[in-house]
Amino acid sequence: MRNILRALVIFSICQFGATAFAADDPDNALVRMFSWWNGAIQEPNGFTEAAFRRHFTEQAAIIINGKERVRGIKPMVEHFKRIQASVEAVKIVLPFEEGFASGNRIFTYHLIRSRNNGVSSVSHVMGYAVVEQGRIALVDFLSYDEPAADKAGETKR
Repeated sequence: MRNILRALVIFSICQFGATAFAADDPDNALVRMFSWWNGAIQEPNGFTEAAFRRHFTEQAAIIINGKERVRGIKPMVEHFKRIQASVEAVKIVLPFEEGFASGNRIFTYHLIRSRNNGVSSVSHVMGYAVVEQGRIALVDFLSYDEPAADKAGETKR
């Protein structure tokens, strides 16, 4: 409940002065990174330090549901290689369901579809990224996995 309230507050506050952008805008740092990531996850050597440096600052952090999952380029490479080895498939759905920019922040609501051990799942993700000089310095997302009934096609998505 706390995470839901946090997301609603962030969304409400940041609507003021927000700039809409096309949810698949290649000039948007987050869209650009997710497009790259979707390809890299499919390649055995897709996650490299050089590739991450094109999209992230050296000490960038990724926070999911209030917990810092990874910080820094080298740890990101290791983190995402572990994810790559542990799933059959994963894709960040582009274009975003919703997205807007405000100052140096990009806000998004998007879906992640994955499959592991033959079981498909859908995660709903909402949050923001902080951009510094065209690269991502912080990702702070809330993630919610759809219940099994929703995955079976009982939702509108």
